[in-house]
Amino acid sequence: MDFNNDGILDIVVGDRNGFVNYFRGTATGVLTTEPDIVANGTTIDAGSNSAPVIVDWNEDGLLDLILGQESSSPGSVRLYLNSGTAENHVFTTYSWIQSSSTNIAWYRCCPQVVDLNLDGKKDIICGENNGKLAYYENVATNASPVFSGYEFLESNGSDIDLYYGTRLWVNDWDEDGLLDLIVSDYNGWVYLYHALSTGIEDEAGTELDSNCELSISGSPTNGYFSVGILLDADSDVQFRIYSTDGRIVSESGATQFTAGEHAFGFDISGEPSGIYFVQIDTGNIILSESVVLIR
Repeated sequence: MDFNNDGILDIVVGDRNGFVNYFRGTATGVLTTEPDIVANGTTIDAGSNSAPVIVDWNEDGLLDLILGQESSSPGSVRLYLNSGTAENHVFTTYSWIQSSSTNIAWYRCCPQVVDLNLDGKKDIICGENNGKLAYYENVATNASPVFSGYEFLESNGSDIDLYYGTRLWVNDWDEDGLLDLIVSDYNGWVYLYHALSTGIEDEAGTELDSNCELSISGSPTNGYFSVGILLDADSDVQFRIYSTDGRIVSESGATQFTAGEHAFGFDISGEPSGIYFVQIDTGNIILSESVVLIR
C-alpha cells in the first residue's frame, strides 16, 4: 500500500497499545520508522489492539483510515476521513461506522474493507473475539456506503468459528477470480478458506454458464493485458475492472457482440499495486478473473 503517494509501498499497522504505526518504504527497499499516525495533532490511540485499514472510503481520491479496536463500546470501527492531500494526510475527528443506524460493535474488532460480492461497492468484514466473521453488505453506493445488518460467513454450511480472536485478510489466493479468506486465531493458527462460485452474491445474481468463457493474456503484472471472451450467443457485453475495495478502475458501456471469440486490450498501469478483478456482464451471466499488478 502506497500511503504517501510516492510510488513506493509502505506499511501501516496497528499494535497492542492501540496506536497506528507507519513504516515508509524507500527506493532502496528499506523501511523507515515514521511517527505514529495522528488526528487533530494528537497520536491516535484506540485503547488497545488497533486494527487499521487504509482505503479511499468516500471516493474523493484521498486515502482515509478505518480503525478497529478492542473495546466495543460505544462502537468498534472508527472512520477518519482525510481532509489533506494524497501526500500529506490530515485526519481530524472520527465517526463510528454504523449498520442500521447503530454503531458496529464487536469486541476485539478486526475489520477489512473489500468488495466481497463483486458488485462494485465496498463491503466490510469484521473478525471478532468469539472467532466468527461478520459480513456487512453495502446496500447503497461505493462513495457513500450504508450497511443494514450482517451475516456470519460460512464454510461447508456452518458459520466459520475459530473459537477466539479472528483476524483476517481477503485475497484471491488461487487466482481463480474469486476472493478467498485467510484467517488467523488467538492460538496462532492460520486458515485458508477457498471461495466457491455458489458463495455470497447479490440476490439478482445469475448462475454461471459454462458456454461463455473469459481469459486473460499479455502482461497483467505490468498493467497491460488482453481480455478474451467466447460467447455462445449474440449478447450485450459490459466490461468492468474493480479494485478489491470496490472502486471501478475501468468500465465500458453495454455493446452488442456476436457469438464467437472477441479480444480487448486494457491498460491499468497507472493504478497502484494490488489485485484487480476483470468482470464481464452479458445480462444473463457474469464472469470474472483476477489480475495482480506489480509496479
